[in-house]
Amino acid sequence: MKDTAYTFAVSKLRAVETRLLNNSDLEQLINAPDYEGAVAILREKGFIGENEDVQYALKDQIEDTWKLLCDISPDKDIIEFLVARNDFHNLKAALKAFVSQDTASNYYMVPSAVRPELVRVAVSNKRFGDLPVFLRDAAEKTYAVLVRTMDGQLADIMIDAFTLEDMQRRAELSGNDYLRKLAELYSVTANIKTAFRAAKTGKDEQFLKTALCETKTMNKSALVQAARKGPEELLGYLLDSSYKDAAEAIRLSPSAFEKWCDDTVMAHLNSAKYKSFGVEPLIAYYIAKEREVKTVRIILSCKHNGFGVGAIKERVRKLYV
Repeated sequence: MKDTAYTFAVSKLRAVETRLLNNSDLEQLINAPDYEGAVAILREKGFIGENEDVQYALKDQIEDTWKLLCDISPDKDIIEFLVARNDFHNLKAALKAFVSQDTASNYYMVPSAVRPELVRVAVSNKRFGDLPVFLRDAAEKTYAVLVRTMDGQLADIMIDAFTLEDMQRRAELSGNDYLRKLAELYSVTANIKTAFRAAKTGKDEQFLKTALCETKTMNKSALVQAARKGPEELLGYLLDSSYKDAAEAIRLSPSAFEKWCDDTVMAHLNSAKYKSFGVEPLIAYYIAKEREVKTVRIILSCKHNGFGVGAIKERVRKLYV
């Protein structure tokens, strides 16, 4: 589809982008005296309604953003990967619920490409053929491993790897370099997170091979071997790679590393600000909205738990605007 087909969609988003929180807004929230003060600031700015429940309001903002994109995008298929991540999360919840005989109703996430109820019913009846093709293989293989081993962590990492592979597949099919780079960044940062956790807990080579996905800018085999030898070996490997900043962030703290991952993705998203045509601004806006809501949640959680300004700033991510 030609980039010019997105002219209306991009112009619409440029208007709604002005409502996103900016860094000055974040400073106000961070410096609020307490949780109630931060919520009051959000209400004053119209970010949440006067009588709205905070958590429901934040959840609704993501769903409303997805509905907006579906309404204005000339090609819904190309943006579907944004919510397909939630489908894999819902598959994970449904499989665990089936094995443990739990309802898991509180663990399903929306928006999603597939209704959570469809995923739940397909899994509970072991009718994996009822699932869309992109979920089917993950469901069948993870179910077989889960019922054999009852290892929930192994099931988690399998589905996480399927999620990243699906994102890369969709990016390749799109033929869009912006989406390819985005999928690569998501995959590499996820690989580093998993590899470091595995290195710290002494996971074996087979675990690492299952948990990590192939990427173009970081050799999976080399990452597996480094992580298998422990955290210091892994950090050494990262320092010699194009992702040395990840190692430096890891050495600072877990929260600094999480922040680095998010900020690395955001740096790529920012290039869409200067695009007048194409799908890129739609992708960037949705992820920016997710980031905004996540950042507000982090600040409110820190305020609720009495964290100081310095500790909050360490956890706060860069915003899109």
